[in-house]
Amino acid sequence: MPEPVADLPSVLIVGAGIAGLTLAAALRGDGRRVGLVERAPALAPVGAGITLQPNASAVLRALGVHLPDEDVGPIGPVEVHDARGRPLMRMDAGALSAGLAPAWNVHRADLHRALLSAAGTAPTLGRELVGVARPAGGGPLRARFSDGTEEPWDLIVGADGVRSGVRRALRGEAGCRLVYSGYTCWRFSAPTFGHPLDLTVEHWGPGRRSGLVPLSRDRVYVYLVDNAPEGTPGPGTGSLAAVRARFGGPRPDLDALLARCPDDLPVHHGDIHEHAEIDFGEGPVVLLGDAAHAMTPNLGQGGGTAIEDAVELALLLRRGAPVDGLAEALAARRRDRVAAVKTVARQIGAAAHHTPAWLRPLRDLALRATPAALGDRQTRAMWAPGLALAARWAASAAEAG
Repeated sequence: MPEPVADLPSVLIVGAGIAGLTLAAALRGDGRRVGLVERAPALAPVGAGITLQPNASAVLRALGVHLPDEDVGPIGPVEVHDARGRPLMRMDAGALSAGLAPAWNVHRADLHRALLSAAGTAPTLGRELVGVARPAGGGPLRARFSDGTEEPWDLIVGADGVRSGVRRALRGEAGCRLVYSGYTCWRFSAPTFGHPLDLTVEHWGPGRRSGLVPLSRDRVYVYLVDNAPEGTPGPGTGSLAAVRARFGGPRPDLDALLARCPDDLPVHHGDIHEHAEIDFGEGPVVLLGDAAHAMTPNLGQGGGTAIEDAVELALLLRRGAPVDGLAEALAARRRDRVAAVKTVARQIGAAAHHTPAWLRPLRDLALRATPAALGDRQTRAMWAPGLALAARWAASAAEAG
């Protein structure tokens, strides 16, 4: 491996999730010293599936991240049904993305494997950042770890999730305030048991949603969201028995799947929070993805915006932006984009979960009456910034090469 170039700022990436690994992949080969640490003792991606829409897949392809065909399930039609199973709206994401970039359903473990390969370096596991100091006389930052060690770095990037240790070290508890959405979520993947899906179907019941998403290799990603007090997850709530008891009945296809699943199938249960404030950090301490702007998952863009953040930061570094103003430069490029996505995601969640019973018929009528062409235009507009970012990265790579 070539020696790092001395005059390029060194970068410590904290967190080996989607944002951190994407940044590591983007910085690979540019000659700078890059470190990658992860507080978890082992890499075990939380959740089961993720949708990568064209704004994200275009950026990953521009980076050279390779997802084998057997790891991706192309997104076909997506339907939302009402409490009685009748269609409320439909979109063919595959057709809509034709000519732009692919839209994929991916198991998170498969995505992480591809990102690790593209990053070209394995993270140091079980290493937790607990503090960041800047010497009074200037010079590199000092990263402090839970084992009592310190290291000098020019740039520290917090890509360590919704409860970011880097954000806490920078802002304190007051700057890490989370807002509970009012709903809690169960996620898991399962075999299709000989009944493969050819479309994604989300069912809206009173204050709850259930989604079945086709994955590759005859698997299905299941997410189940229900109104509940904050702090509902606890002993036993992440079992398949608890899922059957809570969600059984209204949806025959879900019931049939749950009946076939083994009782010990791993299920992740967690409350849905978002950050009260968007915060990309300060100076040479930069926040990305959920660490900067955790959002509700209702638009399927949490991972996509994290990928965009990482590549936008890599472009700033490639262009030689001053390290002392990197967080502010990134915020200037990303804040409006992220705020718009967060707002729409929150609105979808409010419509699904917090519409009073007497208003639900009117809500359903409005959804059915919305022209498909309008939804298609709004979706393409949401994808456009990521597609433009992918083109800028490709152009920058061509200039550098």
